[in-house]
Amino acid sequence: MKSNTEVVQLFSGGKFDEVEDHLAENVEWQIYEEKMTITGKAEVLKFCRSVAEYFKTITTKFEMFGLVNGGDKISIYGRAEFIREGKTVNLVHSCDVYEFGGDGKILKIYSYCNSQLTEQ
Repeated sequence: MKSNTEVVQLFSGGKFDEVEDHLAENVEWQIYEEKMTITGKAEVLKFCRSVAEYFKTITTKFEMFGLVNGGDKISIYGRAEFIREGKTVNLVHSCDVYEFGGDGKILKIYSYCNSQLTEQ
């Protein structure tokens, strides 16, 4: 069984298929930069699959700067660089905050990002 810390590192690193069993059925994901709220495990997984498809078209470099573990609340922050044909197309500084329920499943995700698109 993965620890909550491992789960958030995998999810924030885009390895969604490795943690889908750790999402509550009524999970809610707030993505502030996109002004988007995704509700329910099926919808969150659908969005994750679209992100995973995008990741197949680029090279990604994820760098974790830190993690704050408050038991049932964990925050992870860092940077992601997205590269296509040797050029950086986006640089994202982000912080994801996760809330876990008593069953150890993710109930809420709050994603704060600051993107610096370099290619349109």
